[in-house]
Amino acid sequence: MHTAKIGNEMAICCQTSSRSHHARMRGGVLGVWLMLAIVVLAACDPLQGSGTGTPPDPSKYIKVDAASHSAIVTLIAGYPATDFQFNYDGYGNGALVLTVPAGWSVTIQCENRGTVPNSCAVVSNNSSTPIDPSWTTPDPGRGLDPGQSASFAFTPDQPGGYRIASLVDGHEASGMWADLEVVGSGGKVKSPTLYAPPS
Repeated sequence: MHTAKIGNEMAICCQTSSRSHHARMRGGVLGVWLMLAIVVLAACDPLQGSGTGTPPDPSKYIKVDAASHSAIVTLIAGYPATDFQFNYDGYGNGALVLTVPAGWSVTIQCENRGTVPNSCAVVSNNSSTPIDPSWTTPDPGRGLDPGQSASFAFTPDQPGGYRIASLVDGHEASGMWADLEVVGSGGKVKSPTLYAPPS
């Protein structure tokens, strides 16, 4: 079994369940080498468990329909490519930016791949409650259990700076939030974008 530290949590990356792995080791030196090989091969897979890795291209997680002025954004809470689970799509602390022209309809598909409950909710700065009761996944203070997903739609009409955050206690303070920028419909941004600016 191999564990990795994720924020304040410990996650099991690989776990053996085969009876042969729990049997008494036999075969002397050959048995020792076999056990070492198993441990080396049981390293964390960044697609299945926690581990270090490069966050993906955010543009993969947005689909825009210019004709209907709508977009679908997938936010994966606890994306496993990084060693810190309080993130959306692998980005935490506002490093992921969703820019939306005012008047566009956005559907957020929130999927929890973390080891603890997480939620997605649109909040204004200095607030810990959704701007609108429908602009959130169900019961945002409790969150979606690991492996669950939910979606909601919102249409912002006021330009300004907002956030999409997990409202489970302590998560946003731990970095579980994305930057949401609503821009005037007549500005340079003509359609929604999801990106991570260079740091």
